[in-house]
Amino acid sequence: MPIVLDNLKESNEFLNLILENINSAILIADENMRIHQFNKSFLSLFDHAADRVFESSFGQISGCVNAVKENKSCGGTSQCQFCVLRKTLLQTLAEDYPVDRKAMERVFYIKGRPVLKCLEVTSRLIRFHGQKMILVIIYDISEIEEQKKKLEKQQQQINHELETAGEIQKSLLPDSDLEIDNIVIAWRFEPSGHIGGDIFQIHKISEEQIGIYMLDVCGHGVSAALVAITISQFLMSLHNYMRLTGKVFNPEAVMNRLDKEFPMERFDCFFSIAYTTLNIETGRFIYSNAGHMPPLILRSTGYLEMLGNHGTPIGIGFGATFGQEEKQLHAGDRLILYTDGLIENFGTDGEREGKNRFHTFMENSHHLPTQDLVDKVFEEANRQRGGSAPSDDMSLIAVEFTKKVHVSI
Repeated sequence: MPIVLDNLKESNEFLNLILENINSAILIADENMRIHQFNKSFLSLFDHAADRVFESSFGQISGCVNAVKENKSCGGTSQCQFCVLRKTLLQTLAEDYPVDRKAMERVFYIKGRPVLKCLEVTSRLIRFHGQKMILVIIYDISEIEEQKKKLEKQQQQINHELETAGEIQKSLLPDSDLEIDNIVIAWRFEPSGHIGGDIFQIHKISEEQIGIYMLDVCGHGVSAALVAITISQFLMSLHNYMRLTGKVFNPEAVMNRLDKEFPMERFDCFFSIAYTTLNIETGRFIYSNAGHMPPLILRSTGYLEMLGNHGTPIGIGFGATFGQEEKQLHAGDRLILYTDGLIENFGTDGEREGKNRFHTFMENSHHLPTQDLVDKVFEEANRQRGGSAPSDDMSLIAVEFTKKVHVSI
């Protein structure tokens, strides 16, 4: 028997050691919320001396805002009937109903100042000194909640800035009401996030020539979008120079200028771009491709022609050469520029299958008006991937040539 008593004594000492060193506040209270036992963390949490705690109510000792303002004990204030904590603990006592980490917010007066505390409360029914009482464990999560609120506020600010950046990026896309003689333009852009690394535009170079490009910066998010916007600004300046001076650079020359202006070491990234100049009177166009998805010609008959000229992405270096090729559009033919994100999102079974499916869809939908064709492509891409969010930015621009031109052979 002495061994058993010694073990019990050691167990109690061990248990008391744990209770006194645990960070959570622990107390034992009766049905009137009078405190019969507590640990040091309880005193620290509510900043009270031990000699003031015994037989006092929780509201008075904790500095509950309602108990302090009305100078009454727990159960006696006008707000006690609405107190979630009181209802929860009394339910534990009356129904042996355990509670695990129930969240609550309450103002407590600590050192005479009102302090908002965010707490989590766990309760269990126990017998203490022969009476039914409530064991209460209080976790102070005020600092955690404060950090969460700060992070949420910061995230809201980031989201607002991203939305603003997204609107800026969209403002650099073609005008929705852009009208140019002899062509019909339709386009669509869906970034995988607020902003993306895709950008495209149509610029008037002269009375007869327009410049069209589609580019895709390697990567996603803010950094890719900033580089895309910078490239767009550069091309806008270049097109304005050509329009004002009458000196027109062919697509290959534009690629060389881009490669010189945007080396890898400047932005630590590279990008692909398909660039073309189109004569809106004759339907003749010249294109160059720097590592981009091959442009397509969707003929009025439904035949799909893939343009094979292909160079290295801009910024790779190593003495890149780009080349260029000339093609002819006839009335009803459409020039199609797009990014690989559209192909990747045209299903979930890989780029090759996505590309084949995309090509087949374009051929089968050639009879649709140009804007309807573009919209249907995106609807089909969404259907193919099961309605999930796009994994990459998706962009497509279609330029239909409408003028009937006699082309001599």
